[in-house]
Amino acid sequence: MTYFDYNELYKIKLLCYIVIKYMTILPTSNPLTERLIAFGLTSVEASLYITLLEYGKELGGTKLALITDLHRQYIYLALPKLLELGLVEEVGEGKHKKYKARPPVQLEKIGRKRALEASDLARELNQISSVGNEQEFEVIQGKRAIQEYELIYAEHASEGEEECIIGGASYNFSELMGGALSEYLDLKKKKRINVKYLGTSDERVFYQQYLGKFANQEYRFIDKLPKGRTHMLVRQESVSFYSFLNPPLVYIVKSPVIAQNYKDFFMMLWEMGKE
Repeated sequence: MTYFDYNELYKIKLLCYIVIKYMTILPTSNPLTERLIAFGLTSVEASLYITLLEYGKELGGTKLALITDLHRQYIYLALPKLLELGLVEEVGEGKHKKYKARPPVQLEKIGRKRALEASDLARELNQISSVGNEQEFEVIQGKRAIQEYELIYAEHASEGEEECIIGGASYNFSELMGGALSEYLDLKKKKRINVKYLGTSDERVFYQQYLGKFANQEYRFIDKLPKGRTHMLVRQESVSFYSFLNPPLVYIVKSPVIAQNYKDFFMMLWEMGKE
């Protein structure tokens, strides 16, 4: 084996050592670091992102190494992943490149994208599954979690899907969605999701003004439909039961068979709501 061969072998061993150390070099006592690691970052990536957030300005690799007390090699191994995820942006060119953190809201976008990818994968796997027609059950709790669930649905839904709602609590739903309501309604409008809403007579004005203002919305109202703090939503493969108490909850039964049964029940009430 020549000297050149030994030199190359040394470089490979050194690189492997650096990569292994890069994955585990930092302690994770910082709760934010630990949560970012649980999100999928390495300890170095998490440390760099937190450092850039705290400084709030553009920093070069040398400066980052000094602040974090890490070798520059670790810094440059971590940056490509942060750039790919959109958590960090690159400023400048050549030797003058610097890096700046993007707002933490980017983590929500990454999470939403992953949820969409997982949902697509689950749907594809269901097509080859021999498990059968077992129903799945899911509970979502809390205002923020429900908002995320609704936005993910609206982004993921196929164009022209239909949903049927037995309401009576449209004001409570609007209040729960808060600032995300406009984005949610706009997404459903763009996807041309056909919404059939069956509500109580005393919510007619509110619903028409705030929720039912788009062409993809149909609504009818029944005098004897009880007003409450819940509503039921039927989609193509699921039935969701919303409780607008504290904390708000959504109970989701995932089953095309059950969804069709509840849709049939809804359509019977829908005919009763004709004016």
